Amino acid sequence: MKAAEAVFARHGFRQTAMAMVAEQAGLTRQALYHHFASKEALFAALVDALQENALASAKAAAARGGGDLSETVYRIMLAHHKSFVASVAGSPFAAELVEEGNKRCAAAVAAHARRFERELEAAIAAQVRAGRFVLRTGVAPRDLAEMATVAAKGVKVAYAAEGELRYAQALKRMIEVVCAGAAKAPAKAMRTGKLRRTGS
Repeated sequence: MKAAEAVFARHGFRQTAMAMVAEQAGLTRQALYHHFASKEALFAALVDALQENALASAKAAAARGGGDLSETVYRIMLAHHKSFVASVAGSPFAAELVEEGNKRCAAAVAAHARRFERELEAAIAAQVRAGRFVLRTGVAPRDLAEMATVAAKGVKVAYAAEGELRYAQALKRMIEVVCAGAAKAPAKAMRTGKLRRTGS
């Protein structure tokens, strides 16, 4: 998998050949074909492994605990994102690899996305159960997890060209705004018609 990751990052999906991966891994082509029937099968296995690594990073971030809800959601989403970025960092074929992964492995990518969303939902639900966050009536942890995930995709598209730091800043602000919108206003603020500011 490490050899495949290095070769795909260096040459992109279209220009990579099984012989290149075999050489990088110190195997014969026949040995590589014994494990993977085609370049497409190898690529699918790599995409699956990267998705698993990203989910593991998200779970580790969730387990660290601490912070308010927006900090928790941000930590989980950024850990998930950074895991993916690390796999294609510096590759001139990053956009091609992401496109091919989404096209060729759509079902697996969608399944991993649902698992990530459930992890995020569980972290939100834990904050709610602990009394650290009160959701508005009619808003469930699943709703907040889904909307934060959808909004994060938009942030990624809008800020992709501006670099990782700018993306992280925009992601943090988006999560603060979404969490503030999902929060139940304190009773005093509701009576006076003023909402307390959350975040910075």
